[in-house]
Amino acid sequence: MNKNIFKVNGRFYYGWIVLVCAFMPMFICYVVKVNCAPLFLEPLTQELNITRTAYTQTNTLMTITMLLCSALIGKIYKKYPVKWVLVGCVALTSLCYVLMSRCTSLWQLYVLAALQGLGWAGATNLPSTIMVSNWFGPKIKGTAMSIAMLGSGAGALVWINVVTSVISNYGWRTGYLAMALINAIMIPIALLVVSMPADKGFETRVGDPEPSEVSVNAVPAQKAGITGQQALKTSRWWFQWFAGLVTMIGASAFSYHCKAYFTDINGGDSAAAAAIYSGALGTLVLGKFLLGVLSDVLHIKRTSVIAPLFYAGVFVCLAMSAVNMSFSTVMIPLYMIGGAVPSVIPFLITSHNFGDKEYGVMSGWMNMAGNVGQIIGPTVAAFIFDVTGTYQLAWVSFAVLMVVVAGLYFLSNHSSKAQIEAMGYAVK
Repeated sequence: MNKNIFKVNGRFYYGWIVLVCAFMPMFICYVVKVNCAPLFLEPLTQELNITRTAYTQTNTLMTITMLLCSALIGKIYKKYPVKWVLVGCVALTSLCYVLMSRCTSLWQLYVLAALQGLGWAGATNLPSTIMVSNWFGPKIKGTAMSIAMLGSGAGALVWINVVTSVISNYGWRTGYLAMALINAIMIPIALLVVSMPADKGFETRVGDPEPSEVSVNAVPAQKAGITGQQALKTSRWWFQWFAGLVTMIGASAFSYHCKAYFTDINGGDSAAAAAIYSGALGTLVLGKFLLGVLSDVLHIKRTSVIAPLFYAGVFVCLAMSAVNMSFSTVMIPLYMIGGAVPSVIPFLITSHNFGDKEYGVMSGWMNMAGNVGQIIGPTVAAFIFDVTGTYQLAWVSFAVLMVVVAGLYFLSNHSSKAQIEAMGYAVK
């Protein structure tokens, strides 16, 4: 790798500007979708007089449409310019929030949530990972990806408090309008910044192997790898796919119910619960960067097994917080690494295991795994709460599942190597 990573062939490398743009869908769109939506759980269920399980089905319907569109959206991103696909997806999700602010019954929220899923399939982590993959080679991709992904931690510190304040002072309907406006900030950013290396005259990416490290007949790094169809024939793919699915069962339940849980066990103090929730998410500013760097230094094969165990610790601390609130303090540093797993590990492991040849397509499929998990996690947690009056059983179950995730990534790392090499891609 060139010593000056900010220049290629004597020119400032535009990829660093694109990396800032890749940070923004996570800073804005991901936080609005994943971290701010649960803020409506308590006020909306109380006003409409519905159960938490009923309300979480808005997330289920939205995620089902995301799941159905995930494979397609990866192909759309491959065929059309990233900026235009991203703008269209963000515009649709913002419009749905405007219409949600006018809803008077649950079925209307269900319809709009399902429609919104069409846009969310291409408006959060997928465009971020595609931008990073387009502009950064394998030597620095882990660090670059982690920088983009830490946007969600930084955004959580900002937007959770903003939306909480709007809901508290003006009601949940105005809160939805605020979310529409915040989300729409992404549109001009995408239009002004996003482009491909060839558009800016760059033939070599920062992080690509040096000419001396590449044989004469080698395939360029950004075209190396196997196809998605080939990947589906390997056990390595399915182990990592189910690891991504199981991770999101726990991660989505945490995002959707953490604030409500701490409100319940802390005497109804919503502000204190929001502080704990946003504080945990805020650690991702550092945690995602650290996880990316560790993946470059220790290798993604090791970090993919170790990091989920931190998430298991998070759920243990959640369960223990009902007995002693001091465990909520222990939970936060564990979440710094554990909470970074869903948005960092699946996409780095995909690039490592199968190359960049059809990275966008396979990233879309990994999003499908996450979408299935997002359907299951919040619904299971809400059902357990409605039946038992507590989240304790849910947190213990999710702790066990995170240990399962570590095992699945371990199996993925040690399977199908000869099969993939026979397909023409050397897995290191």
